[in-house]
Amino acid sequence: MILITGCAGYIGRHLARALRADGLAVRGIDRDAARLGELADIGVETIAADVGDANTLIAALRGVEVVYHLAGSALGTPAEIVRGNVAGARAVAVACASMPGVRALIFAGSGALYPSGDAWLTEETPPAPAFHYARAKAEAEQLLLRTHAGVGVPVVIARIAGVYGLGSGNLMTEQVRRGRFPLIGGGHGYASYIHIDDTVAGLRALAERGRPGQIYNLADDEPTLIRDFYGELARLLGGPPPPTMAPAVARALVWALGTLARLRGRPAPLPPDLADMAAVSHRMSNRRMREDLGVTPRYPSYREGLPTCVGDQS
Repeated sequence: MILITGCAGYIGRHLARALRADGLAVRGIDRDAARLGELADIGVETIAADVGDANTLIAALRGVEVVYHLAGSALGTPAEIVRGNVAGARAVAVACASMPGVRALIFAGSGALYPSGDAWLTEETPPAPAFHYARAKAEAEQLLLRTHAGVGVPVVIARIAGVYGLGSGNLMTEQVRRGRFPLIGGGHGYASYIHIDDTVAGLRALAERGRPGQIYNLADDEPTLIRDFYGELARLLGGPPPPTMAPAVARALVWALGTLARLRGRPAPLPPDLADMAAVSHRMSNRRMREDLGVTPRYPSYREGLPTCVGDQS
């Protein structure tokens, strides 16, 4: 049995489908009860609950050998981002420590925690997170690695690049098509990306060949300038080149939309430090993924991957 937390998210849904397609037993936890139905239809045993619920976690872990901890979010207040990422990781680690049958706890970390710059980033590069989500992911990662060192929970860390694919909300496809997705600061920094199919392949390889206590970058072969990535997406969609937005304007927009959302009793639609997120430049190395996990990207760069994202978005 395989357990996926955050199974109703973009990565979780694709991972669950791939595992079920191979006839594997999958159990999934997510707060989004509305989206669990499509997973139940393909045979996933679904649980509508918060991953921080200790009793639910213990029950969900019965008979489980592999845990994929994907739950987490970049949205909300800084305190909510920490709570969703760090407290969730702590709850999963504590629960797994009491379940000797778990042979792998795979954590969906983020390459966002790396320092900004043009140098290649390997798993040995010390983290230097520059915004709330990256700091929360770094803290959760360290917590899990301490749990591995202290009580032997078989933690494997995936530092995942920017995931994209058909239907990915991260791509903001409709906004790009209409020319309404501005590149903050002009998109002059580098970003590492990975297609959803290669993300799933990497996560599955971690369950079989990942070493406990080890960190693995999951990224494609070719980091690219953000403006080139979104410029190509706009071209494929038949839209205009993406406009630019000054960081100061972005900060004001995030504040205004967040304030309006709070007044309406709704969650903020954008990360609180979106401008800081857009300012970083990352070039992740995937050597360990290729050599140690045996994963060769099906889509080595955005040029091969983005054409798969243009089509039916349902």
